[in-house]
Amino acid sequence: MPLIGIIPNPSSGKDIRRLVVDADGIDNQHKAKIVRRVLRGIAATADVAATTVAVMPEMADIRRRALDGLELPFPVDVLDTPCHGLAEDSLAAARALADRGAAAIVVLGGDGTHRMVAKGSRDVPLVPISTGTNNVWPRRNEGTLAGMAAALVADVRVPLEVACRQTPRLDVLRDGQPIDLALVDVAACDIPVPGARAIWDVTRIHQLVLSMAQPGVLGLSAIGGSLPPPPGGDRRGLALEIGPGGQEVMAPIAPGLVVPVAIRNVRWLEPDETVSITFRPGTLALDGERETAIGSNDDLAIRLNKNGPTMVDVDRTLELAADSGEFIMPCRSPA
Repeated sequence: MPLIGIIPNPSSGKDIRRLVVDADGIDNQHKAKIVRRVLRGIAATADVAATTVAVMPEMADIRRRALDGLELPFPVDVLDTPCHGLAEDSLAAARALADRGAAAIVVLGGDGTHRMVAKGSRDVPLVPISTGTNNVWPRRNEGTLAGMAAALVADVRVPLEVACRQTPRLDVLRDGQPIDLALVDVAACDIPVPGARAIWDVTRIHQLVLSMAQPGVLGLSAIGGSLPPPPGGDRRGLALEIGPGGQEVMAPIAPGLVVPVAIRNVRWLEPDETVSITFRPGTLALDGERETAIGSNDDLAIRLNKNGPTMVDVDRTLELAADSGEFIMPCRSPA
């Protein structure tokens, strides 16, 4: 019986960056409507007799609002996981869904939420819906279409090796051993304590390691995306040293915030290459949020790992289903 998980982070898109830039806000009523559309998409597409949906518990009551007056042909359970209003709630929910053998997990959040889910989801395909401040890893998928894609993947009605793709990640190493990960960027900054966690002032950043450097995104990875690609055009992982005296590029690091960034050194990375964190003391920001303190004697490094979380390509999944006739309705017998 395929299990589809839904992790709606009620705190996504509400960090301090909303106060200092012109970012849109997505309130929890809006998130409930997105979850409602996800459920409708699943109901219209899945083998409903064999489908179960499980939702992360959260304090904003997104699940209850989404289900209000909605009749569905399958049960929607609440996971028996912690509900403390913390980022770790998403991690616990992802682990629980992976333990139960979930076939797909729909995630509502930004880079930070998807990072926490990826830490616990193992190889379960993730269907991302961007509702955060930084949305480089999650795509702007519409809820109905995300639900349909999740159902098609869960029922294995499309070739998973084509509908899904493995994305890279950045492993944080201390003394050569993994202690954490990021999906998009790791920044070494001179702010000594996590504090408000979010980082938006590039003058405080001294090293930046990226798993991807694509133009057309917002956030710290936009700094790498503003550079020309290496020979061959493959915009893979990238390590930058940032500071006065370097070549300046214009980068959109947040909604409405385009700033010059001085880059002193550029190094394109191959999978499994490691970058030593030479700036210390300070903190490491993982996907835009300061998480890890850097001590004066710490041996920290960042490794580009090609074996990151599996992402469902919603557009490609729907195209594959349409091409194979999955949406053709059965003929009705004449009355």
